[in-house]
Amino acid sequence: MRHPLARRSGFTLIELLVVIGIIGLLSAITFGLFRSANSSRNKSKSRGDIQAIALACQSYRKTYGDFPCSATGTDERFRRDLLDQLIGRKIIRTTTPGSPPTLENYDKGRESEVPKPPMRSFLNLGEVNTNDNSKLGADDWRAGATAACREFVDAWGNPYDYRYRVLTVAKYPEWKSPNFLFVCASANYVEAAAEGDMLSLGEYWDPAAAGGTTMLRSGIVPATYFEENGGTTGPFRADNLVNWSN
Repeated sequence: MRHPLARRSGFTLIELLVVIGIIGLLSAITFGLFRSANSSRNKSKSRGDIQAIALACQSYRKTYGDFPCSATGTDERFRRDLLDQLIGRKIIRTTTPGSPPTLENYDKGRESEVPKPPMRSFLNLGEVNTNDNSKLGADDWRAGATAACREFVDAWGNPYDYRYRVLTVAKYPEWKSPNFLFVCASANYVEAAAEGDMLSLGEYWDPAAAGGTTMLRSGIVPATYFEENGGTTGPFRADNLVNWSN
């Protein structure tokens, strides 16, 4: 008498491998779509930041006669001085006719007044993220101290970078452009050595000469600026977001 064949239970190895492969493929597709959507969202946010900064700088110039300038022109001071001026901590004043303006505390000579004179901010609170929004209203920036809240950051958490005139007799006339330069390193960049640190200057600025000097000193943008894609090692500027026309 024949016995009926036992019904097979479970999956074969090949069937399991096929299922795992399908799940892996779907996961990769889903992750790619999520990453693309996240990148698009970050770019949209950063473009909005650039527009907000540009409008704030225009308002600053209407009020004080020029765009935000830097006291010394060091890389760190450009970012710090930009934030200080746009949120109202510091202002530019012409103290000596024929000489560059100076960068002073907004309440210079009025520090002892009670209540304190109000700061004039050119950005709404939280309109553009900083490296530490919780310390935006702190009073730790006086006497040359490095404030906890000191620079604007993009949607990827990297600092924006800014260049314009430097308020020294030697460097003030070097700036040839009628506008300032403001840059976001966007989605493609070489990671900083430590989280929160500035990316390398090559991610923001083209070292090629233009107009007899570099864009960092003159504000003249080389025609090669967006041609840099960095190969496999960077820097990457091809997808940078900027305040000038590409």
